[in-house]
Amino acid sequence: MTGSWLVNKLLPLPRPEYAKQTEALLTDLFWRSPGSSLSGSATTEGYFDELARSQLAAGLDPRRLVARRTHGASPKALETYAIALGTPLAGLIDRVPPGLNAMSVVLDSLLAPRARGDKSLACVPITPDVVSLQTLHGMVNKDSPANQARAIEVVGLLGGSSGEGHVASTLLNLLLTEPPGDALHRLMATTLQAMARHVWNELGQGVENWRPWPVIEPVPILEGTVHPLAAARFTPFRWFWTKWSNLCDPRNNWRNALPGRRFTDWSLCLLRTGLAFAYIWEAEFFRLLHRAAIESRQNSSEAAAAVLAVTSFIQDGARLASIEPANIPPSEKNAWPALETLLMHGSLARQALEDALGEHPHDLDLSTIQAGTFPARLATWLREFSSLGAGALEARLEPEASTAKNTREFVRYLLIPRTSDDDTADQADFYYLARSNQRNFWFEPGPEWLVVVCSLLAGRPGGHCTLGELVDDLASLGIRNERSVLVRLLEEAGLSTDSPDADNALVIRSAF
Repeated sequence: MTGSWLVNKLLPLPRPEYAKQTEALLTDLFWRSPGSSLSGSATTEGYFDELARSQLAAGLDPRRLVARRTHGASPKALETYAIALGTPLAGLIDRVPPGLNAMSVVLDSLLAPRARGDKSLACVPITPDVVSLQTLHGMVNKDSPANQARAIEVVGLLGGSSGEGHVASTLLNLLLTEPPGDALHRLMATTLQAMARHVWNELGQGVENWRPWPVIEPVPILEGTVHPLAAARFTPFRWFWTKWSNLCDPRNNWRNALPGRRFTDWSLCLLRTGLAFAYIWEAEFFRLLHRAAIESRQNSSEAAAAVLAVTSFIQDGARLASIEPANIPPSEKNAWPALETLLMHGSLARQALEDALGEHPHDLDLSTIQAGTFPARLATWLREFSSLGAGALEARLEPEASTAKNTREFVRYLLIPRTSDDDTADQADFYYLARSNQRNFWFEPGPEWLVVVCSLLAGRPGGHCTLGELVDDLASLGIRNERSVLVRLLEEAGLSTDSPDADNALVIRSAF
């Protein structure tokens, strides 16, 4: 494994690439997370290796599964929608009106809005079996796309999960538990499982020793050492894992309280927000760490303050974004230039530190760090590392147009609403956190984003939280703004009927 302890152990976030279809995040999580039974050489890789050798996929790339191809689609994409339409439903549905394909009704209800410029349609994975229709390879039309599943699992790990795979296994544990008495849910789940078996059997026609479509189950995760960053309160990692654990805890009853598609939308909202701010946080961390290393090496008068800035950032967070009042013109609250610069500088700082550690290796053993002591240990490491010379460090970071381009696109498009050529479909994305036009980008949560955040902060359906708790919760992401802006957003979303004069004790109700 190449790389230092900084990128292999402390912040092992893989370099991202953006998939325009938000559903790609869950799709890849189910396919490639070690917490899913679909992952691993004995299943996923084995399936596709065998499929690649089959005559059925001649001229196609069997890894590039897409639900439906659209105009301009890659000739390598293997469409599954037409195969799924042939799913036999005898024994599941007794009476179907003449001329109606019941499976088409099910499939059409799962289709996600098309993102502008995409060459295929995606399905919303309301059950894990839906991913038999699509893969990340097909959705982004690449042989080796960036591992979205690993990025998600690393964010969970840095926030307090038991290890890589725990994000997927937590969700799968919940999805395998059927809501009692919900006949419609059971019918849909059974239908989609039959569809997955049919599609997979058809794909494997003529392949020797073809394995049937499995029951997708959680893989138990062996508990490891808690990551030292998990003890830090104000990080997007902690924010994500706390929210995800709440949503997936069966005792909280969120799955019963939410329709299947809305539950999936909530999970995608957490993934989008958590991933976007994870990379923003990473950029700020490396920028501060690089500056502290430079100042300490030069033994400047700013050295102590620079080191303190790093430790304070870990302990107390920082202002990475703010939601401005609605009456301020977009041109006056354009946040993209600063955010883009941060992501570029963070990328260059990360590489500069890696180069310096290549010349002067100096590790910090994370396994020996007790909870809450990491900032102080990191400060000690910084002083020791700087004393080694660290000649590869550059005092100035000079980004180019291509610097961190994939990361910038990844963050930007996770935050803004999915764009579409269909005005109706375009309105289907209510879970964005920022908006943009041709010139400006500004933070403005969609109508459902705050609903998700506040409801999960309330703990359970019917619960409540306070404005003060919400302020702290948003600070974990790095969002800090005026109290009056939050009060207005809460009132518009119908989440607060309390008096604004209650200050931070203002009561916020769960939306369900």
